[in-house]
Amino acid sequence: MADGKLAEWITVKVATALVGRAPRTIYEWIENDRPASRMSSDGIPEVLSKAVVRVEPTVRRGRPRGTPTHR
Repeated sequence: MADGKLAEWITVKVATALVGRAPRTIYEWIENDRPASRMSSDGIPEVLSKAVVRVEPTVRRGRPRGTPTHR
């Protein structure tokens, strides 16, 4: 990323900064096979950067309708 271009495969930390979501959200997307993902040679989960950018606008923010608040 030294030349200003986004790498093809990015870490969850970079993905959270890219789309403004929490790390747990990115991990949930990975668990649900939303963006393409893989494990790096170091055992760190990575996601396909262009897939994260495509998935983000399709996922609604907040608590699903009908889910009670915890009080």
